Amino acid sequence: MQPGGHEGGARPLRRAREWRLPAMVLVAFIVARLGGGRLPYFVFYLSLLLWAGAWLYVRRVAGRVTGSVTVDRRSLEVGDEIPVKLRLENESLLPVSWVEVEDDTPAHLLASDRPRLGTTLPWVGTCIVHLTLTARRRGKCRVGPFRVRIRDWLGLFVREVVVASKAPVTIYPRVHPIDELPVPLAQPFGPVRTQERAFEDPSNPADIRRYVPGDNPRHIHWRTSARMGTLMVRQHELNATTQLILFPDFNREANVDGCEAGGGSTADTAAEIAASLAALGVRRRMETGLFCVGQTRFAVSPGKGERVFLEIMEALAQVDATGDVLLEQVLQAEAGHLGERATLVAITPRLTPGLADRLVALRARHRVTLILLDAPTFAPPGLARRQIRRSDPGLVDLLARRGVWVYVVPAGADLRRLDALRVRVGEGVGPWQPLARPQATS
Repeated sequence: MQPGGHEGGARPLRRAREWRLPAMVLVAFIVARLGGGRLPYFVFYLSLLLWAGAWLYVRRVAGRVTGSVTVDRRSLEVGDEIPVKLRLENESLLPVSWVEVEDDTPAHLLASDRPRLGTTLPWVGTCIVHLTLTARRRGKCRVGPFRVRIRDWLGLFVREVVVASKAPVTIYPRVHPIDELPVPLAQPFGPVRTQERAFEDPSNPADIRRYVPGDNPRHIHWRTSARMGTLMVRQHELNATTQLILFPDFNREANVDGCEAGGGSTADTAAEIAASLAALGVRRRMETGLFCVGQTRFAVSPGKGERVFLEIMEALAQVDATGDVLLEQVLQAEAGHLGERATLVAITPRLTPGLADRLVALRARHRVTLILLDAPTFAPPGLARRQIRRSDPGLVDLLARRGVWVYVVPAGADLRRLDALRVRVGEGVGPWQPLARPQATS
């Protein structure tokens, strides 16, 4: 991150105790004038000297203090820590014995281990303050500003220098290492009959064999053919699908945010699930895309590679749960542009009859998966949790019977084990246990 300098210069801060010494100076002057004598005048001149000296000292020193902020990186995931270096320089010939640094970095995004601290500055010297910021939630923000308050030796006068960074820090949602992809895609078909259509994936070669009439000439492997003296063709794995399209729901009315009261955030959990599925899809060289609507429309066209993954992460870091468009409307608008081999993953905390109808309709052309967040478990304990209605188990069972893969995710669930949260027919919204494998018979 580029270093930043002080903004706005030194600013005076008014405090009630700044007028205590001037009041004492005034009282000493009145006593000296009325009573006379050396002692009252000595107290008067001493108080006046201390008051004027403290004011001139703070004014002189604060104008010569500058600062800069250095951050090692501009992007991180939720839960990561980044070191921050605050460099304060005193260009005056007077030391600063009282420096108070207050970190105004948005605490709901980046939590500081030292939000408020004190230090000193030598004359014509430098002080380096090391801080550690921990990412709490996804989003974009700037590190700082840091408010550097400079006081005199009596603590009578205060001036403030603001030190801010110039470049923002992007906090991506946490990517969980999912053990098994909980959606049916990119799985080679074995010697088992299935009703799903199979497609050759040219990015996943399986074997090289002799050419037979009817093979695609574009699959001929010319180097091997020259070495073997006969035509040889590449044979590819058969995949169930070629695209993974993510539809996280960021509708304002659907999401629950109870982080400030001890609960969880359905929007952040949806972003983490989408990021984890995108990471696994890209690693398996699947075309991965994202469509969602928050404060605006975010769209990442299906593609492969790290570039597409970074675009998805950028969108998930920026989107807020402030959208007015229903998820079924997003599915209706975007799914028509996708190929028939796409797997659609809807991630939402609310299942309505309209959304269920849309998912069933999409099942005719696509593989459809629903990841349903258990909204009441994300609300803080108490009345707020009881007021949130749970999704209708009948709709969940209906979708499972119609061939939609449904997963129910409560707050705090281990997202690495999404496959253990799948709902099977007749099990409502409770997590299912895999059936015991039957014993082999001779």
